[in-house]
Amino acid sequence: MMMFKLLIVDDELLMRMGIRSMVEWEKQGFVLAGEASNGKEALDMARSIQPDLIITDIKMPLMDGLQLIREAQKVVSGCKFVILSYFNEFSYAKEAMQLGAVDYLIKNEITPAGLIQLLEVVRQRLLDDRASSGKSEPSVDYSESLSYLKENLFKDWISGLLDVSEAVLKAEHLHVRVRSDELRVIKFHLDNFERVRKKYVEKDEKLLRFSILNILEEMIPRKWDKEIVIESSSDYLLMINTVQSEAALAEIHHLCRDIQQAMKDFMNVTFSVGVSSVIRNLSCLRTAYREANHALRNRFFWGTGRILFYENPEINKREVRERHIFRMEEWKSEFRKALDSQKKEKLEDALHGIRQILVSEQANEREIREFYMGLAEIISTEGFSKCVFRHSKAEMLPYEAVLAAETWDEIHQIVLEYASQCIVLDSPLPERSYADLAADLIHRNYAEEISLISVANQINVNPSYLSRVFKQEKGENFISYLTRVRMERAKSILENRRFKISEVAEKVGYHNYPYFSKIFKKTVGMSPEEYRG
Repeated sequence: MMMFKLLIVDDELLMRMGIRSMVEWEKQGFVLAGEASNGKEALDMARSIQPDLIITDIKMPLMDGLQLIREAQKVVSGCKFVILSYFNEFSYAKEAMQLGAVDYLIKNEITPAGLIQLLEVVRQRLLDDRASSGKSEPSVDYSESLSYLKENLFKDWISGLLDVSEAVLKAEHLHVRVRSDELRVIKFHLDNFERVRKKYVEKDEKLLRFSILNILEEMIPRKWDKEIVIESSSDYLLMINTVQSEAALAEIHHLCRDIQQAMKDFMNVTFSVGVSSVIRNLSCLRTAYREANHALRNRFFWGTGRILFYENPEINKREVRERHIFRMEEWKSEFRKALDSQKKEKLEDALHGIRQILVSEQANEREIREFYMGLAEIISTEGFSKCVFRHSKAEMLPYEAVLAAETWDEIHQIVLEYASQCIVLDSPLPERSYADLAADLIHRNYAEEISLISVANQINVNPSYLSRVFKQEKGENFISYLTRVRMERAKSILENRRFKISEVAEKVGYHNYPYFSKIFKKTVGMSPEEYRG
């Protein structure tokens, strides 16, 4: 059967996964040659893989679907386009049809039967074009396509989209290099990813992934059967056959250390590593992935750049369970007294005491972040609201910095720096901008009825002027910023299963649950129920 190359483009990961798993593409005469999360990335891929069909979303960051069609037509001869849209984007779909798109699909109405019917039409048009132009069968880079199919197989497998027996069968069909025998999953995470990412312009993020993949391939001895999967630009999975023994464990540790050193030498980046236990065969792959991921998450306590083994008893002593941290109100009171003393030594002592309590209570990551967020709120609301603070590594408010920090040490240092800056009274504090004052009010009052006008009234400024300077300084408008703060807080609360979804909505300022659910899905990419699951 003549095969054609397909590229899927959508900024929603779940939508790409859904389309990818909806039909057996090879049976329809198509090979999945790649997928992209925005038009710009898709255009770069189109230049290299020369797809025959691009299925693309309309609205995407960096470059939308319409612009992608215009630009791709210049670099890919004879490519067909199918548009993904919602009902309220129908005018864009019509414009896409005028540009030459074959058809469009309404996102929430796509069915396997409808997609297969559309593919038959597209395939026939491609065949007709080739017959009329006298072109031979399209040349498909099967090595590249096979790699892509393997990657998607493993992603679907560990996410639970594939039944185990079906996944094992597909693995045999694709001739995966790792045997269905004793094996480990090793997960490599690029530390401080956002900082590293800024060194690469958008089009070069693919180069970042390619460089890391090359080093992994080169460093792993050929005697080991292995598969490498790019989970994302920051996360890489290595599946490797090994046995359960002290010697094999030492060899794995040595390999991970060598890879870390190579990444440091050649790319000047550091990696944290999570290693699963040995599982008996490929049918347990999802369990091994969870173990590696769990081990890796402990870098929050142990620090970045570590190699963390799931078998280590210290890794598993913190179970994610619902409980209260005792005596925390008492320590918050001690923290207030330390602030009032305006002495850094007392602040350091109070924070050290707090940390010791959290250690003795075996607090988990969520509880620790929430508690330090509470300390940041105390600083900002109790007499220190004029303090200007930006995290040293990025232009972030303290709340944002605490949420973005990768380790407990980093969070501790952020709050200590924030408190220390706010008690320094020897030099005059700089005046706060209206945008900063508004942002502080959003972080403090996001759960209440809050609007641009109400905030403008509180800081005695014209609402139109505030709207303009807020967009200039924060890079987004007032409502977008408020929504983002509320959604980040909602995600944190959703992890606590004691609260119903409707209660979560109330806690972040939405009294209309359906509206909250709609905004959450639009912002996060999935419903509150799916996120909690």
